[in-house]
Amino acid sequence: MLQEAAVNKEADVLGRRRLIADFTRLLLGGPESKDVEVRLASALINRIALEGNGAARVQELLPAWQRLATPDQSSESGDALRLAARQLLVDQLPQDAWGLVPELARREAPVMSTWTYQNEVMEFDIREGDLVLDVGSGGWPFRRADHLADKFPDHTTHRMEAMVRDGRAFFEVDIENLPFKDKEYDFVFCSHVMEHLDNPGKAMRELMRVAKRGYLEVPTRLSDVMFNFTRLKDHHRWHSVRQGKTLLLTEWNERERRELGNEFFNALHSEYSNQFQSFFERNRDLFFTSYHWTDRIEFLVIDKDGGIYDTSER
Repeated sequence: MLQEAAVNKEADVLGRRRLIADFTRLLLGGPESKDVEVRLASALINRIALEGNGAARVQELLPAWQRLATPDQSSESGDALRLAARQLLVDQLPQDAWGLVPELARREAPVMSTWTYQNEVMEFDIREGDLVLDVGSGGWPFRRADHLADKFPDHTTHRMEAMVRDGRAFFEVDIENLPFKDKEYDFVFCSHVMEHLDNPGKAMRELMRVAKRGYLEVPTRLSDVMFNFTRLKDHHRWHSVRQGKTLLLTEWNERERRELGNEFFNALHSEYSNQFQSFFERNRDLFFTSYHWTDRIEFLVIDKDGGIYDTSER
């Protein structure tokens, strides 16, 4: 009797294993595949089939599995399998580890770029009829600008994207010696430029000379570290923070210039939702210093040895 029960149990296990193999082939095109989705789906089917009454449950799920496997729904199939596999993994972990498991859900839209955020979300002290200049317009010119200006109309190590010339008046300039009259512009926009310069203080004095008001944006130390910009040769020289009304720029030293990895950069630009994207979207101010000014920019520039390189008080 005991021997018969053991034989029946073994036959049941073998039957379930054959069922698992059959469904793996049906859904995923062969158990020999090395694709991650194959292994995840196989594990999910295995869990369902080996539970109590598992074979019957799998049979009930057959129509849904077949729909997931339909070629013209491959994207939806992949998403569904990833989400099911995620839940399978979460169920095996203690609650305090759940947050470590990626969401594995596709974003409806990418994380908003700096250019999009500036042009569609931020507000500026620009009035109707104001003449607006964008200095360092590069590949992402400010939408509200009437005139564009940049030092490098062609290739440069200071810009990843191609230069954009869209029909607006364009001037090839050195920001430390701008070819414009005093207070010629009502507003000057200058985003992600100061960190590249040898003499940012001189550049800020020129911006104050040619415009009445303006906006500066400079990456913070956190931004350059997490996005691995410190490794790039001849790219960012300074990082920033705002202390009260003062824009503080500090020079990177050579010890800090090293390869840090692209894990956070890749996470930010992933098509799948993740916790770092949420953190970035909630805390943009930790990554970029925004400095709105009228009449005067208060600044302090510190060199890599801790000395005062330049100040607005000079």
